[in-house]
Amino acid sequence: MPLPLIPLIVAGAAAASTAVAGKKGYDSYKNMKETKELAEQLERKYKKAHTAFEKSKDNTNATFEEYGKLKLEILDGVMKEFIQEFKKIKNINFTDQTVIDSLVTTQEVEQFVLNVEKQVVKAGQVMAAGLASLAGGGLAAMGAVGATTTFAAASTGTAIATLSGIAAQNATLAFLGGGSLAAGGLGVAGGTMVLGGIALAPALAIGSFIFAASTEKKLEDMYAKKAEVKTEVEKLHAASEVMDSIRIATESMQELAESTERLFKENIDKMAAIISRQGVDFKRYSNEEQKTIHNNYKLAVIMRDILNTTILNEDGNLAPNLQDVITAERQKLSAF
Repeated sequence: MPLPLIPLIVAGAAAASTAVAGKKGYDSYKNMKETKELAEQLERKYKKAHTAFEKSKDNTNATFEEYGKLKLEILDGVMKEFIQEFKKIKNINFTDQTVIDSLVTTQEVEQFVLNVEKQVVKAGQVMAAGLASLAGGGLAAMGAVGATTTFAAASTGTAIATLSGIAAQNATLAFLGGGSLAAGGLGVAGGTMVLGGIALAPALAIGSFIFAASTEKKLEDMYAKKAEVKTEVEKLHAASEVMDSIRIATESMQELAESTERLFKENIDKMAAIISRQGVDFKRYSNEEQKTIHNNYKLAVIMRDILNTTILNEDGNLAPNLQDVITAERQKLSAF
C-alpha cells in the first residue's frame, strides 16, 4: 500500500528547515567568532600604539622636569656665584680693544648684572620654597619656557603661580601634566588632544563592539572599525614622534646648559682667584686677568641666553629656531 504523500512532504520540509536553521546557526557562530577575533586584534594593535605613546609622553614630561630643575640649580648656583664675585670688582671697563673682541659699554654690563640678579633671587626663593611648590606642571614649564618669562612676576608666589598658569594654558604642557590620553588629559576640550596638529581621540572602547550574540551586520561594523583604528594608530605613532622630537630637543638644551655650567664654574673659580690675589680694582689687573674677567661676563651672557631660550611656543609646538640657537651657542662656547 503506497505511503501517504502528506507525511513525507512534512518530513522533508522539517528536514530542510532543520538544515537551514543549522546553517544560520553556524553562520551566526562563525560571524560572532570572527567579530570577536577581529575586535581583539584591533584592541591589541591600538593598545600597543597607545602604550608606546604614553611612554613617550611620560619620558618627555620627565625630561622637561629634569631640565627645569637644572635651570633653577644653575641660577641658584653658578649664576649666583658669578654675580657675587663679579660685583666685587670695581672700575670694570670692557671697551679696551686689547681686552675684548666686541664693544660692551659699562651701562650694558651693569644692566645685564641687574637683570640676571633678579632671576637669581627669584630662583633662590623658589628653591627655598621647595620644588614641591612647583607641582601641577610648574617644574616642566620651567624647563619648557624661558627664564625671562617664568620670572617676570613681581613676587615669588606670583612666579610660582605663573609657572602653573603656563603649564595649564600651554596645550602640550597641559596634556603632559594632565594624566593619560584615556582620561582626556588636563585642559583638553571634548576629550580630544591636538598635538603638533594631530587630533588624538581618547582611548577607543573597542570591546564595546563585542556582544554575546553577533550578526553579519556587527561583523561589517567591525571591519569598518578596522579602518578607524588604523587611522588612530597612525596618529598615535605620529604623535609619539612629535613627543620624541620635543624630548630630544630638550635633552640637547640640557646637555648644552650642563657643558656651559662646567666651563662657567671653571672660569668663576679663576675670577675668584684673581680677586683674592690682586684685589678688586679692574684697572690693576693684567691684560690676561682682564680677559679672564671678560670671559666670565661672556659666559654669563651665553648662560643667560640658554636659560632664556623657549623650547615650546605658546601653541605647544617646538620653537622653530631652536636648533639654530643650539648651534649658535655651541659655536660661541668653542671659542673658550
